[in-house]
Amino acid sequence: MTSRPTPMPRLALAALLALGASAGHAAETIRVGYAAQSPSFSAPIDAAIEQGYFARAGLEVVATTFGGGARLHQAMISGSVDIGFSPGSDFAYLVKGAPEMAIGILVDQPASIGLSVINPQIKSTDDLKGRKIGVTSVGAYTYWFAMDLPHLLNWPAGAKVTPVSVGGAISGQLAALTTGQIDGVVTDVTLGLQLEHDHRGRLLLNCADVAKDVVATVVWAHDDMIREHPDALRRFMAAALQGTNYLATHREDQIRLVTRETGLSPDIMGAYVDITNPAWSRDGRITPRQLGETAQALVTAGFLESVADLSKHYTDAYLPK
Repeated sequence: MTSRPTPMPRLALAALLALGASAGHAAETIRVGYAAQSPSFSAPIDAAIEQGYFARAGLEVVATTFGGGARLHQAMISGSVDIGFSPGSDFAYLVKGAPEMAIGILVDQPASIGLSVINPQIKSTDDLKGRKIGVTSVGAYTYWFAMDLPHLLNWPAGAKVTPVSVGGAISGQLAALTTGQIDGVVTDVTLGLQLEHDHRGRLLLNCADVAKDVVATVVWAHDDMIREHPDALRRFMAAALQGTNYLATHREDQIRLVTRETGLSPDIMGAYVDITNPAWSRDGRITPRQLGETAQALVTAGFLESVADLSKHYTDAYLPK
């Protein structure tokens, strides 16, 4: 296990939020975009809204869910989104010139992503060699992990899997598994937990078990937002991190929020929370090791041709001190 960041002291977060509110800020609208429907994106924001953290910071958050990272970053480039949430694989867009910066993380391990199977002959990850693995789409976060599996699992040279695009809908992923179109699927761990609950299959691998230092949920800010509204960014990140700290210490509320998001049973989402809760970032910072591992993974998975210096695309200037 990697060492966990020291939790942000509540007084430090509260002081920063109070500073924003007491300075006489009118309610300022922040347009947030999620790359996909996922509790790892929405739960901290929902918690921060419910607990009044954004309101006390003088902010009103309006969120929109997009169909993938490409659409999210297109919206950010067009100026219709101020702040985006998506996986660390999207650093590739910044390396290629997207006018954005990573300003922090809300999740520091990819614990919400896993590989699920229904074929009883697949008993271990070694049984995946040469198999067809479902992914949301080519270029998606799930594709990234599928392509990087041989490296992450230390397979011998030449051993690989074949990614197959099956879309993001659980129903389509289940159909592809059931008909044998694919042998496993990289997707949200809720699918594997649902299969286990129904005695139809299982969660074979949690990606955090093999890729602890690959950056998970990243918060991106458009260059214009950074230049024109730096104080709003600081207040936003302070409130969002109060959201992650709240979730990490309030299991039942977290189960309620993620159940509302997914529509699955509280039993399944209780298991989901137990798996993912340790991954909430408490201070929002990305470590140099995480940046390095993510940069290498982008090359291994074919997203970039060479290892990039991701520190050029990240700043912690808008995080609570």
